[in-house]
Amino acid sequence: MINLDTFVANELGISLNNFIYNSISIFKYDTHELTDYIKNKCDENPLIYISEDRIPLSALSDHYQTQSTGIFTELFTHFNCTLDEQKKTAMQYILYSLNSSGFLEADTKTVSDMTGSSPEEVQGLLNMLKAYDDRKGIGCTDVYDFLRFQLRNQDMYNEKLFTLFISNLDAINSGALDFLEDDERADLFEYVRLITESCSLSPISEDEPEYLEPDATISVENGSFNIVINDYLSDCIVFEPLDIQSQDKDFKKEMEKYRRDYEELASILNARKMYLSSVLTIIVNKQRDFLLGTSGFLNPLNQNDLADATSLSPATISRLLSGKFVSTPKGTVPIKSLLSKECCNGASVSYAMHLIKSLSDFETMPDSKISKKLCEFGVTLSRRTVNKYKNEILNQN
Repeated sequence: MINLDTFVANELGISLNNFIYNSISIFKYDTHELTDYIKNKCDENPLIYISEDRIPLSALSDHYQTQSTGIFTELFTHFNCTLDEQKKTAMQYILYSLNSSGFLEADTKTVSDMTGSSPEEVQGLLNMLKAYDDRKGIGCTDVYDFLRFQLRNQDMYNEKLFTLFISNLDAINSGALDFLEDDERADLFEYVRLITESCSLSPISEDEPEYLEPDATISVENGSFNIVINDYLSDCIVFEPLDIQSQDKDFKKEMEKYRRDYEELASILNARKMYLSSVLTIIVNKQRDFLLGTSGFLNPLNQNDLADATSLSPATISRLLSGKFVSTPKGTVPIKSLLSKECCNGASVSYAMHLIKSLSDFETMPDSKISKKLCEFGVTLSRRTVNKYKNEILNQN
């Protein structure tokens, strides 16, 4: 079991003072908030700076540099400030599921399943995203969806002509227009001209690539899991004391304060990174089969289990996981979506719902009958609990 006091004392040589205890709220920061926090601390302390020599090459690439000022970060900040917690989580999942062209790679049902939002709520958030400011259309599923969106937005959408256009692209491109009636050719040619002149092929152009870095990455290498915390600035902070001999007590006191501030900052950042890594290690070991795609359900693991394993309080674990996303072999997901409570006899809620979904016609099957069938798999649930899980599945669908 890892203990924060022991870690700070042994690994960093810094005692765990009240300042660090009170600053444990930094655990709640996502990657973007943490980056801003670190930069502000460097601005406040003239003796610490971010060493560019220590920044990994991946962080210096074009796609990472645009992250700090690009549209994705603007969207992330905007919706974090305007949505409530439930909708914020769903919108964050949507933003992390956008590719570099601004197209959504996760379907509505997946977002709903992972965030606990209804499909209607997810669709409402997608509509908000598509309508954002002058960058309209981010969140469309593909080029055709984006073209349709632009045409509708400009009051130029024609269902018949658009369907003809997207269904016969190869023929139109080669000039083989036999599929058209004579009176249709002029209309279609004019519509193609409107599309060509009025529409673009992606919400984000190729010369401004965008990418949102999740808080951590879980990858598989040679059959083993590898965990990386995407927090490069924490390892790039350098303290450089002034080499000035002075007997001025106020000056010495000020320099000592700057040194303590640096040590406290280093302690907090290292503790946050260590605990996030420890929590993800526990999750990976517990949910290995699910992450590898060999199992369709999660094993029982909740925030209290993580608190017991790390000696952190449940409240601190909640802060550490709040709003955090991790890239996995199954895609980028909220870390909390990899947890599932135990419902009975060592079985998880995820397993119980998996069994219910596997029953043919479970939608119309009486709850009492489902309960009896679950007993055959060693899962004992009351009719009321079965009804609750069944309704959750139906709402997701």
